[in-house]
Amino acid sequence: MKLSDYLVQYLVDKGIHHAFLVIGGACAHIVDSLGKNKDMQYVCFQHEQAAAMAVDAYSRVTKNTGVAVATSGPGATNLITGMCCLWFDSIPGIFITGQVNAHETKGERKVRQIGFQETDIVEMVRPITKYAVMVTDPKTIKHHLDKAFHEALSGRPGPVLIDIPLDVQHADVDPDTLEGFTPNKEKDNFSLLRANVKKAIELLRQAKRPVIICGMGIKIAGAVNEFRSLAEALGVPIISTWSGLDILPHGHPLYFGQFGVYGNRGSNFLVQNSDLVLAIGSRLDTRQISGNGKSFARGAKKIVVDVDESELKKGITAIDMPIVADAGDFIRAFAEETGNCAVMPDISEWVEQCGSWKKKYPSVLPEYYAQKKFVNPYVFVKTLSEELGSGDVIVADEGGNLVWAVQAFEVKEGQEFFSAFAHSPMGYSFPASIGAYFALQLRSGRAGPKRRVVCLDGDGGFQMNIQEFQTIKNYNVPVKIFILNNNAYGIIKQFQEIYFDGRYTGTTNDSGYTAPDFVKVAEAYGISAVRISGHDELREKIRSILDAEGPVLCDVMLDESQKLIPKLVADRTPEGKYISKPLEDMAPFLPRDEFMKNMIIDPVPESLPQEKSSEIN
Repeated sequence: MKLSDYLVQYLVDKGIHHAFLVIGGACAHIVDSLGKNKDMQYVCFQHEQAAAMAVDAYSRVTKNTGVAVATSGPGATNLITGMCCLWFDSIPGIFITGQVNAHETKGERKVRQIGFQETDIVEMVRPITKYAVMVTDPKTIKHHLDKAFHEALSGRPGPVLIDIPLDVQHADVDPDTLEGFTPNKEKDNFSLLRANVKKAIELLRQAKRPVIICGMGIKIAGAVNEFRSLAEALGVPIISTWSGLDILPHGHPLYFGQFGVYGNRGSNFLVQNSDLVLAIGSRLDTRQISGNGKSFARGAKKIVVDVDESELKKGITAIDMPIVADAGDFIRAFAEETGNCAVMPDISEWVEQCGSWKKKYPSVLPEYYAQKKFVNPYVFVKTLSEELGSGDVIVADEGGNLVWAVQAFEVKEGQEFFSAFAHSPMGYSFPASIGAYFALQLRSGRAGPKRRVVCLDGDGGFQMNIQEFQTIKNYNVPVKIFILNNNAYGIIKQFQEIYFDGRYTGTTNDSGYTAPDFVKVAEAYGISAVRISGHDELREKIRSILDAEGPVLCDVMLDESQKLIPKLVADRTPEGKYISKPLEDMAPFLPRDEFMKNMIIDPVPESLPQEKSSEIN
């Protein structure tokens, strides 16, 4: 059996029925085998970066792993940005690259290249993969595939890469004689986990103002339903990270929004005033707790559950009780210990206070609807979320459009909302939405009207992978694309206004940035396109777009001066350093009397009214 045929059948046997690729000479045998296998559909992208980003989304939606195939040299290196998305968000993915003939590789010789388009992709991607290998002996193919899949899906998931030289691809192998890989038996830490769970329960019982942070690790562990049952039994307020935004619906009585540097103001008041934080499946990065980790939940004991021990030791904020565990294992052990019964004392006043913050500080303010010119992005996102149904998949890009989305989108039961949150490359959402579409085909047989895919992008980000118009045209992918168009790199423009006295460089039309007419570009590819310029046509056009057959692009025109509100800013010290404000003190700043009424714990001196600050100092 030809090795490349064996490779493709191996993928099919693992439940993978789509492969995303750009063909090249060095991967031609693999692509030919993909085309011959009746249980595999290959999808041709226009750029390898886009194919890699599609793998990210495919893996998220199928809860399995996607596959991308690329040729050697530039084809392989083009995968790297997309692979980083999977690496930093802990998403499994299989990347297969063709390579020059084994005898044409440079090996240990002190030259740059021997074979045409030879590139040592294995060493390049080693820091961003869980496993990377060149297969030089055809007899080892099953071993490497077994190990790659094990590494991609176990522990903290991530991408893997298998580099296969041309002569190895077309070698003959006997599947019955190929030796596989047997992983080492994992150490049983169940007794330690149960002991830690008991301690966590006791700390929760002692708390008066507890909060649970739900993070991506819960989704990775496949424990969303179990988490929900446990959370409802405990009755503890819940806030989410960005990547945990779709774990609970927005309207759940215990869900009080997302927190962080661009968090909901009420959620930030909640976590900062808490006396106990239980973070499950969240690494508490600087976008969540700010660059000033000492100020994060400074009045609270912190219990953090993470499958990666290194994340618990990184030291950006004090952790009182680090627990190294898979989020699902922790949740199940917790439920077994409590019988999913209430273990908390009466915290109804605290829950009521959390609800008051959520109601008092919405992200979408009433005055936004009164805007006469252009579309307010907060109004747009909230309106879109109202029109979308259960089961729809929303893929957001990066920059300002992602901030508006996570601040204003109200997730419904059964919806999936994601982005490449940690690596955050512009141009992610368009190819990722294509990957999500094919994943839905696998899950339901077709991506019908009950499971729509919506792509949220910005005018800057969309240009990064605009060539994938051809892909959605080729396969009639019915993704609905909404471009939040402020004719600028808006999030950086706002940064320049705050820290560079409004000196724009590379972010506006006058300083080097421009965008095309996206409606005309879409139409040139044969894609239907519309434009929304004001609130009076907003809901009607959103409905017609969502109901349309096939792909549609919508250019949503924003005011070029549109801001991200609220957001955390930093103070500049006399030494020239920037120190982040604490999460509770977001810009635009509240009047100090109102701010003080929201503080249960002592505010930091910098947040006090000037006269009180001087008294303390």
